[in-house]
Amino acid sequence: MSGYVARVRHDSPPNGTAEFDRLVESVARRWAAVDPLLPEPSHPRLNTHPLLTVSDEMGRPMAIGTMRYSWYQPGEAGRTWGVPDQHWITPLVGGSDPEGALDSLLTSWRDQLEELPSGTGSESAALLTWPARDVCGIRPLQRHGMQPATVMAVRQRRRGVPPALPPRDVTIRLADLQDLAAVVSLVMEEHRYEEHFGSVFIQPETAEQTRRVAARALSRNPSWIWLAERRGRPVGLVWVSPPHRARWVAPLVNAAPAAYIGYGAVAEEERGQGIGTTLISHAHHALDTHGIEVTLLNYAVMNPLSGPFWHRMGYRPLWTTWEVRPALALR
Repeated sequence: MSGYVARVRHDSPPNGTAEFDRLVESVARRWAAVDPLLPEPSHPRLNTHPLLTVSDEMGRPMAIGTMRYSWYQPGEAGRTWGVPDQHWITPLVGGSDPEGALDSLLTSWRDQLEELPSGTGSESAALLTWPARDVCGIRPLQRHGMQPATVMAVRQRRRGVPPALPPRDVTIRLADLQDLAAVVSLVMEEHRYEEHFGSVFIQPETAEQTRRVAARALSRNPSWIWLAERRGRPVGLVWVSPPHRARWVAPLVNAAPAAYIGYGAVAEEERGQGIGTTLISHAHHALDTHGIEVTLLNYAVMNPLSGPFWHRMGYRPLWTTWEVRPALALR
């Protein structure tokens, strides 16, 4: 892009903090205008990862990208949630032409990926997360070959809404440790469905890892896992992480406290009968009663069931994760 003359990598935070402060302030103003639930952007000097910067012809920074790399070894839980080699960039893009600045930043990132000695093979991905309502980023992301992969959606607290009644012969209750086998079975069914969309990769260890995590959750009182049963047979669940167990989502939203829904699953033969709606309604009633201001969750963009369902339940996109596989398919 003709307006951006300097693309530089910094292995430690660069000097000129006043200029970078102005860039972050520019990003903060745009984010606040496009979506009041976006958080304040973090200043890059607090990060220990390498930075890419894009400057204009006057030397003023217009974009900063924080690069990080994750590699998951065989047996690690992270391999269930993505390809083994993951190259991430966290962009802060400001100024009067954020579309052009992001385009230039992505070009610089591509150059960095080409210079890597390893980690960009067939099981690699280049990923970034962008505010869902900040539409100025869509065209440069598409031009560089990236596609929306997952959405982090948000729901704000509603006061005085009673939970929906379950269908006839269905009961909703909090699960406990005696329900471990049923919880693992429903979660694994959900995993198998999500494999179709490239958001989950079931590994030989996934079932056992799921069992260990579920056992910890179910040993707590309350578990924050609601189970739907039809005549005593488990047919669905919703698994919530309350704020003290979902601290990782707090920096992603401009409201507190924040909870996270990790799973909402209904057995395939039971879908379309209102069980999922009732489960989520019960979870929402508990969250609202506890004064939890926002609830977040993730769903795969290509999942034909998740997006429409969660939108009906009051969620809307907050962040979108864009991805290209393999990493060097980034244009």
